[in-house]
Amino acid sequence: MKIGIVIAYHNFVNKFILPCLGSIQDHVENHKFVCVFDNESIHKDNYKVIDICKKTKDFLYIRIDDQHKNGSLTGAWNKGIDLCIQNECELIFIMNDDICINETWKYFVSSINEDNVIYGPITNNPGHAWIDKRKRFSINHLLHRSQKKQYSSTGKNRDEDPVRVGFVNGFCFGCTTTTYLSNRYNDKYYFNPNFPFEGNETEFQLRLFSLEPTDDNQKNKKILSSLTAHNRAVIIPRCFVYHYKNHAWKIGGGRFSEEQFI
Repeated sequence: MKIGIVIAYHNFVNKFILPCLGSIQDHVENHKFVCVFDNESIHKDNYKVIDICKKTKDFLYIRIDDQHKNGSLTGAWNKGIDLCIQNECELIFIMNDDICINETWKYFVSSINEDNVIYGPITNNPGHAWIDKRKRFSINHLLHRSQKKQYSSTGKNRDEDPVRVGFVNGFCFGCTTTTYLSNRYNDKYYFNPNFPFEGNETEFQLRLFSLEPTDDNQKNKKILSSLTAHNRAVIIPRCFVYHYKNHAWKIGGGRFSEEQFI
């Protein structure tokens, strides 16, 4: 089986993208095609990313000199999926540059077996998500907040079966190639270009869930928040990824802004 991986980065060469690519080299056993989009990075060590991609036949480096003109993060995702399809990938993963994977990645790949379903891993830094909305206001949840932390890894949940959830966060997710092709935004795009950064995966999932998305990300989040666990959104607890949760795409460097050029 051949898998595709799409990653975009902007600066943070030593902090994020190099460890991310290294973890992919070390732990992805499948035949792979990795699209690495350099979205206007001006880091002094940017050459290191180029060198890795040149030395690794499975990696393709693509320089974007004007990411806003290219569609920003969503533009990279749309172009990357097209390239993965052209390279005959059967599964396609979208990954942030502030992600590191490990040997559990193989469970992620082997668990993606249905079309029109979006899959995600667990992590140390969960985002806006839940297992079952109806349980969020139980005494147990209010005391331990365990239900909303569906992405959070503990020693107990690594061997669980796949879990239906309300939403799969955009920092790392995977689908069959057929899923992307069957749920396009239009004839040209998979993800809505009107959401260049935040909200692209939210809008995609509303369409995937046969719901009507809006052009307002906050409204789309409210629609998702009204749902309980959904059979088209699945978390694979056997796969753990380390997520720095930087949000550099959102607030100009995020909480690691002082380290973006180190």
